[in-house]
Amino acid sequence: MLRFISRLWYGLLFAIPIMLITYALAEAANRPQETPTGELNCRECHESFVQAWETGSHGQATSDPAFREAWMAAGQSPECLSCHVTGYDEETNTWESDGITCKACHSPITLNHPLAPMSSDRSANMCGDCHTETFFEWQISGHRNAGVSCSACHDPHATDLKTTDKTLVCADCHRNRQSNFAHSQHSQAGLTCGDCHLQKISETGNEGKAKQSHSFIVGLTACNSCHSYQMHDPVEVHPDASTPEPADAMSAVESLSVTPEPIPVSPMGYTTLSGLIGVAFGVILAPYIERISRRNRDDKEEE
Repeated sequence: MLRFISRLWYGLLFAIPIMLITYALAEAANRPQETPTGELNCRECHESFVQAWETGSHGQATSDPAFREAWMAAGQSPECLSCHVTGYDEETNTWESDGITCKACHSPITLNHPLAPMSSDRSANMCGDCHTETFFEWQISGHRNAGVSCSACHDPHATDLKTTDKTLVCADCHRNRQSNFAHSQHSQAGLTCGDCHLQKISETGNEGKAKQSHSFIVGLTACNSCHSYQMHDPVEVHPDASTPEPADAMSAVESLSVTPEPIPVSPMGYTTLSGLIGVAFGVILAPYIERISRRNRDDKEEE
């Protein structure tokens, strides 16, 4: 019994410092830290990105005159703010920053950036949170089936195409078609890919809509805009070359993933576990410690 108590004391001697160290480390990990804001810190290293953001639709999402006018006409509806500000809180009707700032897409903030890369959500689901109708159009497109998301063509900072020439954007993937198109009558007439594949559907692009359709399907409307006099019976004589499958509205919902804010783990859990490991470690080493202690005591008595 005395030997067991002795070994238990050795275990506690190992466990207590380990528990204190573990508790301190766990408490430090759970302590909230200040995160950098988009404009204040990002500009120091990413001046060009910030400049593009400031002049783009995301940077001016709150200050844009068209939005201000529509928002005032809607009675300053709080529903608009979920997409036009960053960090909107429905309960208090407050928000962290005007416009769509860096944090909206680069979240959670990487605390040791730039030593570690900044997190970035490049998925179409991220864009679809606000650009709802455009997102559903993209769902039925060949781009979605090929895994081509919004950021493949659009600069998320400038909120515009990655180049002002839409033909070059298409040519990045459709090189053979672009080469053949250059010798076609459509090209000689001054038409580009976007004239037929990006039909104009809105003047302003408000309420989640784009100015052009993003299904990229060439329908009869596009053909009739130039060849209306040739269309005698567009349904029977000139049907679409391919009939797309109906849009599956639920596929967009099923593909979304909800990631709640993680709940910090109590430091006591780590501390208790480390304490048990320390006790076990001490109990195992106790016989060896006692043997070494006894040997040193015998050596002193002999001297």
